[in-house]
Amino acid sequence: GTVHRALTNFQQGIAKWIVRGDLAVDSGSTRLYGSHSEVTSDDNPVPDYHFSTGEMKWLNKDVMVARPAVLYIHDVPIMWLPFIFQDVRKGRRSGILVPRFGLNDIVRPVRSYQRHVLNVGYYLAINDYLDFLISADWYAQRYLALRAKSSYRWLDRFIDGDISFERYGQLDTPGSSIRLGWDHQQRFSSRTRFSARVDYATSTRIIQTNTVNPYLATASLGSQATFTKQFDWGTLSVGGDRRQEVGSGLVTQTIPTVSLAPSPINLTPSITWSPGFSFTNQQTFHQVQPAILLPGGALDTLFADNRITTLGLQTPLRIGPWNWTNSFDVTDNISNARQQFDIVDSTVPGGRRRVLFDQTFSTAVNWQTGINLPSLFTGTWKLQPGIAIVNQTSAGPFMIRNQFTNGQFLRQGKRLQFSAGLSPTFFGFFPGIGPIARIRHAISPLISYAYAPGSTVDSAFAYAVDPTRRNFTARSDPQQTISLGLSQNFEAKLKPAPGDTTEHAARKVRLLSINTSSLSYNFEQAKQPGHTGWQTSSINNSFASDLLPGFRLSLTHDLWKGQVGTDTAKFDPFLTNVSAGFAITPATIHGIAALLGLGGGSASRQPPAPTPGGPESPPGGAPGGFGQKAFAGPGAVPIGTGGRGFNLSLNYSQIRTRPQTDSVPIGGSNGSQQLGFSLSFQPTAR
Repeated sequence: GTVHRALTNFQQGIAKWIVRGDLAVDSGSTRLYGSHSEVTSDDNPVPDYHFSTGEMKWLNKDVMVARPAVLYIHDVPIMWLPFIFQDVRKGRRSGILVPRFGLNDIVRPVRSYQRHVLNVGYYLAINDYLDFLISADWYAQRYLALRAKSSYRWLDRFIDGDISFERYGQLDTPGSSIRLGWDHQQRFSSRTRFSARVDYATSTRIIQTNTVNPYLATASLGSQATFTKQFDWGTLSVGGDRRQEVGSGLVTQTIPTVSLAPSPINLTPSITWSPGFSFTNQQTFHQVQPAILLPGGALDTLFADNRITTLGLQTPLRIGPWNWTNSFDVTDNISNARQQFDIVDSTVPGGRRRVLFDQTFSTAVNWQTGINLPSLFTGTWKLQPGIAIVNQTSAGPFMIRNQFTNGQFLRQGKRLQFSAGLSPTFFGFFPGIGPIARIRHAISPLISYAYAPGSTVDSAFAYAVDPTRRNFTARSDPQQTISLGLSQNFEAKLKPAPGDTTEHAARKVRLLSINTSSLSYNFEQAKQPGHTGWQTSSINNSFASDLLPGFRLSLTHDLWKGQVGTDTAKFDPFLTNVSAGFAITPATIHGIAALLGLGGGSASRQPPAPTPGGPESPPGGAPGGFGQKAFAGPGAVPIGTGGRGFNLSLNYSQIRTRPQTDSVPIGGSNGSQQLGFSLSFQPTAR
């Protein structure tokens, strides 16, 4: 028989298809027939959309076919389709992919419209561990894209990943690009793992010209691989990464990256050695350089490549309360970018000679060592003295070779540096208000002092690090520097709930924390003609609070109008960078309300949401609608008991540049602003 205005549903993965209409089932209960039925996956009492069908058939609860079908948004008909079908079988299975195209691709609105068909292909489920997919995209008079992808997953071998191949062939002009991808995760043991993510294209220009994805057109193709091995004596990590810009074609890669971190070695109960080793090799290709004006007024576009190789070795040693820091690092770089230098030369008019290099190179060797003495007054002033052996000048490394030394190594001497750091904390207490019992204000100034006597550097070494003679510290660099930073924290201690007789500690909330970066003043630099002692060009203030999860605010100011440390620079703070962000969830609103005494208990005290297996109202309990939920009252819908709530996040950043009075402004923006907004919510439990 036929059941009029019947209501039933079918499960497809996490989605539930709800059917209502005149329904009938055959004698074997394998086929369901429907007439004048309505189908939707929206389980609201009044669905936002549904398909109205003339005839419908479900086969073994696996495949649904209906004809004809009209898509309704609420009660407004939007689209008519000759038929619809849906495969609702569970699990992976082979089959033809559902192609994607629009009505305009069937009947063109204008002759100039270019048809396109996407996702034409086949999916093959080879076995439980492996599958294969092949598909094609076609854009008339633009390009033809062929794709192949194979995914693999072997749980008991801890292997997971996929391999992909794409070929873009242009139809209007000759040209093609091949894009290869590999994503692999493997754990050989609990101590050994390997991960790789490869994305490579032979021609990014073809991708940028033909892609309809605006994010891909301006993005970069990134690849990285990492192998990590944990030994009983330490950890070894070997990897690399490569980034290919789609728009400019710039390629930046760091291959390889080696890091060896042995476990601390206890030579004696009071002597501990903690060595470390690192090696990186960074390369940049196809970097755009300023154009060159050729005879006749033509511009020549240039590209440059460079390499920077760094090797580091750390051998710190702790002897009782004494810490001896000792590190070596070597940096070698070479670049074929054109660079020019204005070198002092008394034999030419003006006293300076301009030298242009089509290739530059440099090798720098650094050795740094020092001893941190035992801390004094650890409970109050927290005084940390130290002695270090530093270079004669901070303008260059210990040893250097470059084009100005004819490839020969030159070195500078060493000198002693004495330092002391002071980081006390002062507290102030204020009475509370409302649910706050007390407020504590903690101020932690960070004061450091460093002294290193001046020493004259060899003239050949000074010429190697500063051939233009514009840096006065290249020849002598006396140091007598004091730095001051500040950290503040406002913390609230909440009152216990009325009637709470437990002995649990009162809850504390960070109302606001403010961190101010350090300002440095060099008394020796202030003695130089035409200079002042200020060394800090910018200051940063960062704010954080527990009242908003993820709240952060960072403000950066450029302090000087002119070059810092010169007597011509004017103190004129200018905001150069703003970065802010926060997130709001139901727990945030509840927490603020509880803090202000406007809410009840904590979120953990709310009654749990009913389980999916709990009793539901019968289909007849919701006449005239599709929903399976009960109402809290006439026209009322329960809120916050069946889902996971919402998550709202907001991010803002602004970058500004101080205007130059000696430059003529050219049309355009003096900075950039970026606003990011994200909202996610799940009103139902499933």
